[in-house]
Amino acid sequence: MMHRLLMVFVLLLGSGFKETLADESAGQRVDSRFGVSLYLPESWRLLTRDELSAVDDADAEKKLDLPPAMRERLSERVRGGGLELIFNTRDTASGFFNNITLFETRDQVPEAAAQIKSTCGALPGLLSHTLGRSVLLDECRGLEVGGYPAFVLAYAGNTEQTRIVQYMLQLEQSRSLVLTLTYHQENPKILADFELLVQRLHLLEMESPQ
Repeated sequence: MMHRLLMVFVLLLGSGFKETLADESAGQRVDSRFGVSLYLPESWRLLTRDELSAVDDADAEKKLDLPPAMRERLSERVRGGGLELIFNTRDTASGFFNNITLFETRDQVPEAAAQIKSTCGALPGLLSHTLGRSVLLDECRGLEVGGYPAFVLAYAGNTEQTRIVQYMLQLEQSRSLVLTLTYHQENPKILADFELLVQRLHLLEMESPQ
């Protein structure tokens, strides 16, 4: 179970698209294929599947700051339609594209205090081994987001001055949604906007069978 949960946490961590969330009042609603609605600020947009497939081309290594094995797992997710990517269309001084990835997992969010403590204690070593560098978590805790059990962790990204923040929300008994923000710290408002996006997330109502 711990190994599977780790794979959830490290699958996309560290993605570094070279490029901020704007005023929440400018939010536009987008419906995710994962059955949730998100409200995106003006400069952010959800990539289509065709656009997302571009990360699977010959130049993928130039667009992603990931170890080869992890990039291959990402590629498999893209080909299988199991990944969504939201990115900011505004350039930053650093040239880094702040981005948010979404994917679904059957793993459950650790809720009991003992589970959270055990997971947070194991993740630094496991992440360090997987990413091939020293990883120290600057946040790791359980919480509730919009009525859903959630788990959040954060640490420095692969690219200098970048940070990774990941929320795992358990939407149903055997369905959790993982949202990962990778952003450049030159604009700390990005984090506040991401957290607002997560707070405003809600499940789409399923149509009743005829």
